[in-house]
Amino acid sequence: MNSPGQTITAYLVDVDTGERMEFQYNPNEITDEKSTAYAAIKVPGMSHPRYQFVAGEARKISFKVEFFKGPVKEKVRWLQSLQYPEHDGTMLKNAPHRVLFIFGDLFPGVVCIVPNVKARFFHLFDQSTLAPQRAEVDITLEEYVEQSKGPSEARA
Repeated sequence: MNSPGQTITAYLVDVDTGERMEFQYNPNEITDEKSTAYAAIKVPGMSHPRYQFVAGEARKISFKVEFFKGPVKEKVRWLQSLQYPEHDGTMLKNAPHRVLFIFGDLFPGVVCIVPNVKARFFHLFDQSTLAPQRAEVDITLEEYVEQSKGPSEARA
């Protein structure tokens, strides 16, 4: 539990390893997107098509995080590593790890996969090593759901 006045920091947890990355700065904006697919059935003589539910699309949660000073490259690489599978020699061992996204009461623990990480390094680079000192990273998460959800679960 956080003490009064303490800043609550958003973070990701690797579900398989338990590794946790707190964001240096909380995202200023988060997009939470969900769509549903319907088949349009054209009936001769009807003014409009009839619609048949096909399936829900993935719920996508997108945001930007910023890193300034410190291990900027390592933090970006950790995020990117969540997109890579594990191999045993030439054989696939495990799919890319899932993550738990925690952002206070808004996202108290959503299990996701990480299909997209886009990093931009800019403005500040170490003069002797050219290591990045600033990065902005656009992250897209897709909710990982084991079984179908209904309206009551979506509202919870």
